Amino acid sequence: MPEGRSQTGQVLDIDSFEKLRRGIVEYFSASAQELLPRVLVTVIILFLILIFRYIFLRIANRRMRNQGSKLRWRTNSAYFSILAFLVIAFPVWLPSLRSIATVLGLFGAGILIVFKEVFLNLAAWFYIMIRRPFELGNRISITGISGDVLDIRLLEFAIMEVNPRNLGGQSTGRIVHLPNALLWTNPLSNASKEFSFNWNEIRVPVKSSSDWRRAEQILKDIASTTTEEINESDRRIKQSADQYAISFARLHPGVFLEFQSGAVVLTLRHLSEPRTRRMTVDAIWRKILERFGEAGIELDSNYVQPAPEPY
Repeated sequence: MPEGRSQTGQVLDIDSFEKLRRGIVEYFSASAQELLPRVLVTVIILFLILIFRYIFLRIANRRMRNQGSKLRWRTNSAYFSILAFLVIAFPVWLPSLRSIATVLGLFGAGILIVFKEVFLNLAAWFYIMIRRPFELGNRISITGISGDVLDIRLLEFAIMEVNPRNLGGQSTGRIVHLPNALLWTNPLSNASKEFSFNWNEIRVPVKSSSDWRRAEQILKDIASTTTEEINESDRRIKQSADQYAISFARLHPGVFLEFQSGAVVLTLRHLSEPRTRRMTVDAIWRKILERFGEAGIELDSNYVQPAPEPY
């Protein structure tokens, strides 16, 4: 093998692709009369499938009012139409495919390398459809990007980007398109599928000279009136327990006390849905500032939250 020229390079050189192009052109030129009826049959099959999908969507849209359900049916019907077209049209083209496969087999390694990312994206799409790691409307995070899933396609999925939790977790208005193949190499977190809620913690540092017992009671009162009341009979909790065996010993809000850096740190821990978290935090802090001011309890402005430690 000459120096500087790898085996992969021999497979993917210009001459190889030129031979492939000439072989395909010569095949179709020699088989034009044979292929014409198959093309006509294929066009008719495609036309009938599109008509059937159009009628089906018209009927479905009349009966559904939810926009998310309409989008889900439109997407799923498109995938079903593609699958139906391939299944019905495959026998029509089977004799021709055998000959084309012989030509393509000579350059299979090169084609596999060139279209590797496409094949990985397609394989990941099948994984998404079968395993369902996320669905439309779920809030997910992958490769440091978080957002709500808007669309799932053969090669990519789209999300409406949201800010990180420490910046509010609300939408930025940007739509991010990500390749499906990211699922093979990156961890995926889903904040709303397996468990509909997230545990949220609000750290309230109080000066040691203030009445921390009174502050603790105020936090409990605020949590009981501001956060959503959730119990074991909640449909979302039962669904998580039935499908994923997710359970917690306590679901109601709790207040935990620590002494750090000369301050009494009260941590209010409560359950919240991802999309309502910022509004809940806003309401809690407004009441904290109001109630603490009335009770003469001072917050410790010098407190610095320690960096998280690994478990």
